[in-house]
Amino acid sequence: FPVYNEETIIEKTITDYYNEFKGKFTFEMIIREDGSIDKTKEILKRLSKEFPIRVYTSNARKGYQWAVIDALKYAKYEWIFLVDSDYQYKPKDFWRLASYIDKYDIILGRRVKRMDPWHRIFLSNGMNMLIRLIFNTPYRDIDSSYRLIKRDVINKIVPSLNSLSYFTAEFVIRAHQMGYRIVEVPVSHFKRKKGTTNIFKLYKIPNIVIREFIGIFKLMSEISKLKNKRNNF
Repeated sequence: FPVYNEETIIEKTITDYYNEFKGKFTFEMIIREDGSIDKTKEILKRLSKEFPIRVYTSNARKGYQWAVIDALKYAKYEWIFLVDSDYQYKPKDFWRLASYIDKYDIILGRRVKRMDPWHRIFLSNGMNMLIRLIFNTPYRDIDSSYRLIKRDVINKIVPSLNSLSYFTAEFVIRAHQMGYRIVEVPVSHFKRKKGTTNIFKLYKIPNIVIREFIGIFKLMSEISKLKNKRNNF
């Protein structure tokens, strides 16, 4: 779980996911906190004494991408379940994803009736459409934050991430180009229980759009060069 300023919901997130998984399989829970300025750190410190969880904190805000990638360094099992900490997904929907582990390398939770603010949905739909056109991918919700991924795929691709800002989209594009098996599975999506998004605030949208456009064309150029290099061998 990447975590930033989630004092109102982080205890419910950790408690409900832990109770959903407890006794059903062997797992570890890793929480990567990213420089929160509310009471998130204090709550996580207390929870780490109540649950067998591994909490890593930061004194400075480094960004969502960093929090996810840094958390992955501590994971040790064959499959890694990545989910945001704001409780916009059902813990039980994990089993929908898990039912595909014998056939796929990456399993994405495709949000059905997405319950985010209109501007965030608009931005995401536009990004998904652009990515499908440019990279010839079939995915409808490529930036999903509810995903189950094989660890060896993560180890192979993560060191190459350098273009887009929010991990999943670039990860999936690169994995698709490399021939990994990817599937989207419908999952429920809720409004945030409390608080508001820390990333996609309305006033930030213009800068986000510009940055992601630059990232898309940077990634497109890199993939094109890699294809040409392979074709020359």
